[in-house]
Amino acid sequence: MNNEIRNYDFETMEMIKEGYKRTKGVKKEFIVAFVIYISVAIVFQFTLGLVFPQGTFNTPNLLNQQIVGILSYPVLMPIVAGIIMMAIGQYRGENISFKSVFNYFHIAGKLALAGVIIYVFTIIGIVLFVLPGIYVSVAYAFTVPLIVDKDMNVWEAMELSRKTVTKHWFKVAGLMGLLSVIVFMGAIPMGIGLIWAIPLMFVTLYGLAYPIMFEE
Repeated sequence: MNNEIRNYDFETMEMIKEGYKRTKGVKKEFIVAFVIYISVAIVFQFTLGLVFPQGTFNTPNLLNQQIVGILSYPVLMPIVAGIIMMAIGQYRGENISFKSVFNYFHIAGKLALAGVIIYVFTIIGIVLFVLPGIYVSVAYAFTVPLIVDKDMNVWEAMELSRKTVTKHWFKVAGLMGLLSVIVFMGAIPMGIGLIWAIPLMFVTLYGLAYPIMFEE
């Protein structure tokens, strides 16, 4: 397997524009997949919350909230992987379906482990003056597709993601930041804008940026 760090570059606004074009005809699949993710997350975290009470809005139980979040990873991370692979599959000309969110539970342990390690590293980074946490959250953004798509182990995928992103960290961070703003803005008018924002986020980040950065 070739783990060489590629020379790559992209223009952020061009990526957004191209990502928007590529959402045509596939918005429904991504929205249904995302609704599945949200629904499973609500049910699973509500159930776990009965065992680990979350506290109230004014007095949250932060420890239990972290426990519930981490225990959710084996269920939620494979679904996230499925949505990401939909975007990569579309780039490759495959017919995509929301049903693929259930395709990756056979590697739930590996995906959950990656999620936990990245979460811990991010928290440590935030404690260390915030900026290291921001760096980590961006640098490891492509760990999941590398595990699924390239069949890498967790640390190998994390390191390839980090080293590749670091070549143009600010550009990747800018793309992720702009997509996050678009998703946030899409959620404001009763969530209607998410019909466009959610597919745009996945298609741009994983259907365009990922191939540019990692495809041979």
